[in-house]
Amino acid sequence: MDLNRQTPLIEGRLIAYDNVKCKVDQQYIATSGCQNNQRWDSQDDSGRGPIPRNDQVKIDYYTVNTTPIYLPQRGIEGNFYKIDPHLVNIWGKTRGDFGIHYDANAPGSAGCVVIRNKMAWEAFQEMMGHYRAAGLESVPLIVEYQR
Repeated sequence: MDLNRQTPLIEGRLIAYDNVKCKVDQQYIATSGCQNNQRWDSQDDSGRGPIPRNDQVKIDYYTVNTTPIYLPQRGIEGNFYKIDPHLVNIWGKTRGDFGIHYDANAPGSAGCVVIRNKMAWEAFQEMMGHYRAAGLESVPLIVEYQR
């Protein structure tokens, strides 16, 4: 996502890259953070800011579990692909409980990565199913923002 944009909700790309074939496997329009709270300095805003960049929390990458957890609560209302580590420290603050899920109600998220288009969400879940079937329990996630 480009955190310099001046729109109510900034969208970016969630890209699945196939390291074996050296090509983009899939690409989805996604977002992270609440409307008007998607700035570089919002990465430490619990419940409002975007998921922090992995280099800002001093990890090489996050991991996304390929087996979803069903969470019926408002905002998720379906499958949730947990992102680890569960908690991270950014600029002296702790954030966590991140995942990838469908954007089920108000646009944006409390820090999760959300896919807002239903067809794209279904395609993402199908892709994760293929990863599971191939024996992958998790896949790496690198979070980058322009500023």
